[in-house]
Amino acid sequence: MLKRLPRVSSTRIVLGVTAIIVGYFLVMGAVTALRSSQLSDREDRLRAEIAGLEQRYERLEMLREYLGSDEYIEAVARGQLGLVREGENGIVVISTAPLSAPDPDTPEESELWWEMLTR
Repeated sequence: MLKRLPRVSSTRIVLGVTAIIVGYFLVMGAVTALRSSQLSDREDRLRAEIAGLEQRYERLEMLREYLGSDEYIEAVARGQLGLVREGENGIVVISTAPLSAPDPDTPEESELWWEMLTR
């Protein structure tokens, strides 16, 4: 014979459905809180990156202004090109140590290069 299943009261059904709905909302709240935390962290990282890029932009802008200034152009003209202003005297520093000349009495150096090849 078939046994009858015990009858479930409508109160238990309502409580079960309510528990499922409450569980769903709890899970969705936790997921939303996690996502919000991730977005907040990303926002902080992006704000820090923006601040760094703004500082870099300011440094590059100052460098660009300096490279276009008369002060920089004069420094390059004097330092790299050796130019002087009208009325100034340019000074060229020459090494005080004399260069040593080869000793002509050395037999290896007095030979011609093709004689060294034919030995």
